[in-house]
Amino acid sequence: MHGIIKFVDPQTRRWGFIIPDDNGPDVHFSISNFSGPHPTPSDSGAEVEFEIVEDAQGRHAKSARFLAPQAPSAPAQSGEAPSDMLKQWAFIPYFQFRGRDGKDYSSVLHLLSSLALDERWFFGKEPNPQNPYPVLDNYLKYTFLKAQREEKVNYQGPYATFNTGLVDKLYDPIFALFEKNPQKGFQPWAFNDFCVPGKGGSGKKLTSVFYPLPDSPTYFTNNFDMLLDTTKGIHVDYEHVIFDGIERDRFPSDFLRQHVPRGVTWQEVSSLGYQERREFLAGFVKALGEDVQCLRGIKGRLEDAKLLAEKRTRWNFKTAIPQYYPRLDHMSLLLPLSLMDDRVVDIALVVTRNPSGSYQGRTVLPLAWAYKNARLVCRPDSDWLEPQVISDGGDQSEAED
Repeated sequence: MHGIIKFVDPQTRRWGFIIPDDNGPDVHFSISNFSGPHPTPSDSGAEVEFEIVEDAQGRHAKSARFLAPQAPSAPAQSGEAPSDMLKQWAFIPYFQFRGRDGKDYSSVLHLLSSLALDERWFFGKEPNPQNPYPVLDNYLKYTFLKAQREEKVNYQGPYATFNTGLVDKLYDPIFALFEKNPQKGFQPWAFNDFCVPGKGGSGKKLTSVFYPLPDSPTYFTNNFDMLLDTTKGIHVDYEHVIFDGIERDRFPSDFLRQHVPRGVTWQEVSSLGYQERREFLAGFVKALGEDVQCLRGIKGRLEDAKLLAEKRTRWNFKTAIPQYYPRLDHMSLLLPLSLMDDRVVDIALVVTRNPSGSYQGRTVLPLAWAYKNARLVCRPDSDWLEPQVISDGGDQSEAED
């Protein structure tokens, strides 16, 4: 069976839980159950393969292993964005705990969502019980990363804080408050509470310790960064966008099924395991490079979709949505691409402004990835990038180019 690591106990680092892909209850594991590299607290979200043993205590994993090789832990290089930086910096309860208000929460994300202005933090019609806050999870960890980059994480004695950029129902800002981790170990800090300045015990603690309070992260300096100049052209390196997008599994399988190159026997990508899928898509790309007619067909459809997106943007400037790409620490714009039906958006085209004033089409992103990136800047006011009609696209830690 396949699944993803939910968390590894940060104190003992000897056990954790896996979210299985059968939609069943979480599966407990011990580090000793893993063959090959052992998971650490920074491996939350990593794909694994395992067998299940069920007994009176529940479901347990055995013969577990990572589906992809794990990179050795090392400091981030310049320009990289480690998605687990927040978890490395602080112990945070991404599991059931009791808040300082005396209420029980399923996780720290549940607490934050209950305090913040009401918003849909999941994709589709109903949240996945195993992962009910995927958008908020992404938002919190990359907002912290941006705050670190801008030196907007404030420290004062045994406390630390940063501005989450979210507001409560009265539009007052919400801060994350931390204290020195009493458990001398992996993370130097430990989560204390989410709070609004001056409200409740935690809010009063916040304002008694910190002055001034840190600002929220800044993503753009002027409105020019937020708008697409429709008088300028958009240039796309279609071969890169097509080959890279297919190999990274960013195109809808229904679209690829209509453009199968010679020498390839189609397989339903969604039914393949992680490694099988990578191998099939790599072979697909290799065959596509030798089938120029098929490649031209895909390019033509992308070009048509891009032209339609430009028309939509001229009609409504809100069609082009600003996004922040954490790994490369830069802003870009998202345009909707309808590949199979002009009424349905399938993927997003990422465009950046050239020094000349024109634009470069960099890559394509699944809509879930696009929404998560856009939500870091602000909640999208869009007629095409809407979480209720998007299915979750999983991890987005790959490079943009």
